[in-house]
Amino acid sequence: MSVQVRDLIKAVRGCKTQQKIREVITRESALIRNSFRKEDKINRPRNIYKLIYIHMLGFPSEFGQLECLKLIASPSYIGKRIGYLGLSILVKENQEVLFMSTNIIRNDLSSEDRYIVGLALAALGNIGSSEMLRDLAPEIERLMESESSY
Repeated sequence: MSVQVRDLIKAVRGCKTQQKIREVITRESALIRNSFRKEDKINRPRNIYKLIYIHMLGFPSEFGQLECLKLIASPSYIGKRIGYLGLSILVKENQEVLFMSTNIIRNDLSSEDRYIVGLALAALGNIGSSEMLRDLAPEIERLMESESSY
């Protein structure tokens, strides 16, 4: 079982050498990969948070990109929020994962929940490529002409 995010941060900060940090990150990355393979939906958001921290430390975290897609495809706001955050941080502009997210973002732009629409717009502002924005232009224009101030 993997640790909580704060426990991972404490473990990394408690390391005296770079080698110890690498050992902690390697062990935790293996636990996260194993959790992803088991399709552990309960711990997926927590694992994405940990991957964001691991990414900030400069370690590889690309294996979590598809899990971010799974989170943004989930119906819950919390899952979408974490998924969009992970997508914004872990995915580069020219990667195929970003293009696979276009239909999910299109669905979120058409959502009745204004907070989900806001998440999708914020993600587009952060990671939207010119091709993606060209594909989603009609939805964005419809939102700009909306009567809702949000």
